[in-house]
Amino acid sequence: MHHSWIEACVEAMKGRQVFLASQNPLLLDFLEFSSIEQVQRTFVRCQVDRSGDAEQILWGNFSDEAAARFFESYQVGIQHVNEILRTEGLW
Repeated sequence: MHHSWIEACVEAMKGRQVFLASQNPLLLDFLEFSSIEQVQRTFVRCQVDRSGDAEQILWGNFSDEAAARFFESYQVGIQHVNEILRTEGLW
């Protein structure tokens, strides 16, 4: 998708609750954050918990620590959102 289309779509979603799933990092790079709490509210992470022979899918927001690390890196402004997520092991 062209950058201007992504920007227009993200702008149209502001103020609404939306669910986005993407393997394309460009979409994530257009997200903006103003606080650690906003980071926690924005991302829902899916993980697989393996206990013995059983597997369970767990959904949840970032921990306080993960959200703080993400936001600190985001504020520096050097890395794109997708790069921060990958560097922190969150994507």
